[in-house]
Amino acid sequence: MPVPRHTVRITVLSVDATNALAVGWRSRIEQELAGCAVSHLDLSPLLGATLPPQLDAEVVVLFAGEDPILATRALDRAHHAIEAAANDAHSIASARVVAISDVLATGATAGQNRVDHTSCFNTADAERDLIAFLRGVLTCASGLREARRELALLGRVVTSMRSELEERNEELQLASMVQKDFLPLPLPPLHGVRVSSFYRPLAGVSGDVYHVEQLDEDRISVFLADAVGHGIPAALLGMAVCRSLETTDRTHGSARLLGPAETMSRANRRLVESQRATTRFATAIAGVLDCRTRRLRLAVAGHPAAILLRPGEPPRPIEVEGGILGIFPDEPYEEIELELRTNDRVLFYSDGFEQAFSENGAPRHIDEFAKLSGILSAEQLVEEIIARVDAQSGSLHQADDLTLLCVAIESPAEMRLAA
Repeated sequence: MPVPRHTVRITVLSVDATNALAVGWRSRIEQELAGCAVSHLDLSPLLGATLPPQLDAEVVVLFAGEDPILATRALDRAHHAIEAAANDAHSIASARVVAISDVLATGATAGQNRVDHTSCFNTADAERDLIAFLRGVLTCASGLREARRELALLGRVVTSMRSELEERNEELQLASMVQKDFLPLPLPPLHGVRVSSFYRPLAGVSGDVYHVEQLDEDRISVFLADAVGHGIPAALLGMAVCRSLETTDRTHGSARLLGPAETMSRANRRLVESQRATTRFATAIAGVLDCRTRRLRLAVAGHPAAILLRPGEPPRPIEVEGGILGIFPDEPYEEIELELRTNDRVLFYSDGFEQAFSENGAPRHIDEFAKLSGILSAEQLVEEIIARVDAQSGSLHQADDLTLLCVAIESPAEMRLAA
């Protein structure tokens, strides 16, 4: 690693017509400005070179001559030479360039910036003001060098952080793909009952999980849980809740289907028993539907109530008592049963919809669901709800995970249309 230098460097550049003048100024600068290392470079042979020289200096004094084309080319070459040195961690890529030329100074007040980091003096003004000007520049040179060194270090830190963030983003995308692979496949319609779903994580992975399965020839189970929080911790908790889900009790070689309240109790007990250093919570809703008799049994653990949409009636929240999962191992869960009719639709959803449809902080999702109660197709209903979410102000900055399940009792006409 190069050792940071402590001497301020000044490089005097010249072209053929100004070499003698530049040599004299080099000696004068060296005599009048203590603590500087002053060097001289004839730029003429390098004006046509493919690669510019590297000028690692705090100040470059250019005697550009009075040929307009040559003077402009020399100034441009000086800037490229400074930029070529920028790869040195201790160089001053933004070095001050002082151009001495009547042509370049025309139209600019002596000492004013003509281009970035460039000051122009005509010959007369240089004789009077150049040393004082350089003395002022050098007063700040040490601080500028240290500032650039710190900026270079900061740049390396930012580059390292960017690389790490990109790596973490790739890992998050992979985790998102794995989580989606664990979601259940769509169920085929059973006795005129169709289930449609929508799932949109807030940030790659989701604290929402759901499970839909056919239990036997007539019954299906529906389960939706929302882990408290967002991101990877919530996603891991959600998957833990899903792993604790039991819909069948297998003892002594026989199988018994569990009701939603018993399923919820077992999931709660397992979650409480598995907690160690941290306490995590989740809300959930579970249902078992006999698709032949159309009787739906429901249990809820602190989750938003399912919504029953029935033609000709306002939306009806199906209220059920039950505390959230993960607090008390013996939490009791109520179970209710209701009979569904043809063209009924039951919406199971996470609380992200309460935030997606809100006005002045008050949820209005039920009003939005009511506007769509005339849509009988489960798939069309879900698509229209999502379209309305996307049309909301601020929908590009989703506030929470979104999960929606629609269980529809189709009419014979709807079944034929879907087929």
